[in-house]
Amino acid sequence: MKNSTALQQTIKTLLPYFNWIATALISVLGFIGLHWLRNPDKLAILGLSGLITIGAIGTWRWSWWIVQVVRSQIYLRVVFPLWRRRANQIPVEDLPPICFLVPTYKEKPWITERVFRAIATEAQSLAQPITLLVTSSSDAENAAIVKILESVDPNLSSIRLIQMVQTGEGKRKAMADALQELALLDLPENTIVALMDGDSELTPGTLRKCLPFFKMFPKIGALTTDELPIVSGSYIFSEWFHLRLAQRHYQMSSVSLSGKVMCLTGRFSLFRAQAALHPSFANQLEIDTLNDWLWGKFKFLSGDDKSTWFWLLKQGYDMIYVPDTIVYSIETISGSLVDRAYQNMRRWYGNMLRNSDRAIALGPQKNGWFMWWCLIDQRISYWTSLITPGLLLIALFQAQWLSAGVITSWILFSRPLMLIVVFWQRQSQLKPIHFPLLLVSQWASSLVKIWTQMNLAQQKWTNRGNQSISAEGSGWEKLAKISTSWFLLVSQAFCFVILLLSLANILNPLEDLAGLWWNSQVSAASPTQIITAIDRGIYPNDGKDDSAALQALIKHLPSEGKVKINLPIGEIELLKPLQIQRSNTTIQGQGVGRTILLANFGSQIGDAAISIHPRQGKQFAKDILKNVYLQGFTLMPNQSKTGDNAINGIVLEKVAQGGIKNLEIKANGGRPLTLRETQNVQVEYVTMDSN
Repeated sequence: MKNSTALQQTIKTLLPYFNWIATALISVLGFIGLHWLRNPDKLAILGLSGLITIGAIGTWRWSWWIVQVVRSQIYLRVVFPLWRRRANQIPVEDLPPICFLVPTYKEKPWITERVFRAIATEAQSLAQPITLLVTSSSDAENAAIVKILESVDPNLSSIRLIQMVQTGEGKRKAMADALQELALLDLPENTIVALMDGDSELTPGTLRKCLPFFKMFPKIGALTTDELPIVSGSYIFSEWFHLRLAQRHYQMSSVSLSGKVMCLTGRFSLFRAQAALHPSFANQLEIDTLNDWLWGKFKFLSGDDKSTWFWLLKQGYDMIYVPDTIVYSIETISGSLVDRAYQNMRRWYGNMLRNSDRAIALGPQKNGWFMWWCLIDQRISYWTSLITPGLLLIALFQAQWLSAGVITSWILFSRPLMLIVVFWQRQSQLKPIHFPLLLVSQWASSLVKIWTQMNLAQQKWTNRGNQSISAEGSGWEKLAKISTSWFLLVSQAFCFVILLLSLANILNPLEDLAGLWWNSQVSAASPTQIITAIDRGIYPNDGKDDSAALQALIKHLPSEGKVKINLPIGEIELLKPLQIQRSNTTIQGQGVGRTILLANFGSQIGDAAISIHPRQGKQFAKDILKNVYLQGFTLMPNQSKTGDNAINGIVLEKVAQGGIKNLEIKANGGRPLTLRETQNVQVEYVTMDSN
């Protein structure tokens, strides 16, 4: 028994290290994939323009993330420790009085007990009693709360308790009524008001750690703290919350360096009484509205923490984040995990989007330049986050396995590194499961934000009595609003898909539009001569050599003008290398696997199946070929020609412009594609196999 207990303890001690190693190994696996795919011939299938564009977007996004991480570390390791040392020097007797406002509505008894026992314990750590106003669902719930408080403080000597019963009109109304009640108490001017949820548990020392900052910084109107989740009912949901709160920690730390925060969480935030008890503060909390151009004027259902944040932002208050103080966020999960996660994201991101536009409209003067840009970035990032999965899907649908390998390797390499940074020195343990959760969270949240942006008025709060609000109207008004919403949603999605196809080098809208105009101007002056190879004696599947006829056709082409040679469907046998020494030449097959060029010779005949280069000789030493294209066929060698007898696939030498597109090249031991002294050649959707 003792050995078993010791083994369990050893495993428990070593498990965090195993988790870090496993996460790091995922990143190493991705790095190995990127290293293996670094070969230019393999990377060329992505297209040079696609690589450059994707690289530019990636550099921008990752640079912004690095800026956030660096700022957070400056705040956590330099700025805040200085503040903490000053705060710890303030005697408890000099701390401002505090008043709690805690709305709770039919919470589970064990949650209520943890929450109010923690408040009573914290009250005893201060030099003066706290004021605690509780607004609950019923007199019975209020009576149960009194018993909990008395179990810690029998005479309630540290607590001035005020209890109210909610009218059933929602959390916002309950909080507004409670604030108006507090305003009648003639509290000291320097009182601090704590707004917290009935499912948030304070950790020991929370008040002693937070209250000094209001004495240190007169311009601070509010502060909020770090959070850790306590989730009952779902391991996956619990780890997802740990991930979200770890990301929140570094983001809040970064923004707090500028004296602002992105949200004053309703879980637990402290406010100066002169702000929280101002009549307009309670009015905005109770009836916060948005006048949207599409949906009209509608009320906010949830998001009371965003309403209080916006009020302080508009009034010009500073706000800070206290990273060394933990408040536990208690969640109970039942029913469908996916539905609960989706509803939570709908609520969170809806609150964010309903407030970000009006916050951005305040300008950098109220927000500060850094947070103002953070708010703008929120509106951009949910599109850029979908570029990677979008390109991966395109590569998979197109069976471009090397492209998919590059993208997958990058995901495997980069995302675990992001997790290692985010979880560094967190109380939450980093686990390999956070890797898939990060991917699903990033991509799913982007989709939810995009949909929510076009449906701001549709609100639902499933874990607070299944409340909902919509401003659709009825009849023709409803039809017009919903139709407009869907039109805008589909239009944005269409534009994004076009962008993805452009990045994947399937489409090039700018060049295509320019090409339409240019071709209309020059088509008469320089028409393309189209030659059907089968009309020139090149017959597929006849078991005869086609290289002589095809080479003769190319050799006797006119020296000037554009020529396209259309190859037929079937197998075209080449007993000798094919050489293209002419500019403005296109060899067009009928598709990969449909037109097949079989190079039925070995290295003693030639070193490549198809060679594209200028004519040989001193007089042609400076010649360069232009506008040479090969597209739409499969090139394969004779399977018996291997080893020293193997030949290369396609060799381009001294080609200044052209394209190798939609090809399958099997070199059977040789190099599928070789570029020498060649530039501006697009290699797109080419499958290469040298085995």
